[in-house]
Amino acid sequence: MPVRHRLGRWAALGAARASRIKRPKPARADSRGPMEEDWGGAMSDLRMNSVFGAVLASVLGVLVVGTLADSFFAPDFPEKAGYLPEVAATPGAGAGAAAPQQEGPPDFGRLYADPAQYADLVARGQRATAVCGSCHTFDAGGANRIGPNLNNVFGRAAASHGGFTYSEAMRGNGATWSYDTLDAFLRSPSQTVRGTSMAFAGVRNTDERVAVIAYLRSLAPNPPALPAPLPEPAPAATEEAAPTDAAATPTPG
Repeated sequence: MPVRHRLGRWAALGAARASRIKRPKPARADSRGPMEEDWGGAMSDLRMNSVFGAVLASVLGVLVVGTLADSFFAPDFPEKAGYLPEVAATPGAGAGAAAPQQEGPPDFGRLYADPAQYADLVARGQRATAVCGSCHTFDAGGANRIGPNLNNVFGRAAASHGGFTYSEAMRGNGATWSYDTLDAFLRSPSQTVRGTSMAFAGVRNTDERVAVIAYLRSLAPNPPALPAPLPEPAPAATEEAAPTDAAATPTPG
């Protein structure tokens, strides 16, 4: 066989063999090898271990500090006090102490006698009754609300305002609204008229109550005359303790 035919045959056989050989596929840019994956997992485990270690170290540090503090600053209280405090007895605190005097009625005759002072009380009472506007009206001919109209209530018989339905307890009261009856009712409505439907705790401050009564008196066309001023309270007698012979210091004999 000629040489050129042999060379051509060999070239064809080489090309056929080369076509049967599988070339490896190029690796992707984002692919990681087994070692890289193992390294990433190891880093994650190391981070979690660091967090747990930090928490455990903090807890142990707190326990160690608390133990050291207790050992250095342990309280040591004596079984018996070194001294007993002396408490001075309050005068009149014994069993025979007199009961506190009950507050008497205001002196309307003296408080309302001065026209300037009375005008100030009326203005103060008008401001104080602003909170009552949701239940009462104060103008002449005003409508009834939850409570009756209070214009010209001073000197009027209880439960007598027309067009309003009073409770049975108020109808059976039978009082006339004067200085003293208004003072007692405004101090505590539920205690003065048992069973009243008036849901009001009362005006416990005496000065505020006197001002409200002054305002209600100013709404009456013909208010009652002022009562006579109350007598001045007698000054308390002072007792001077005289020294006794028994309390004197004995002299050596």
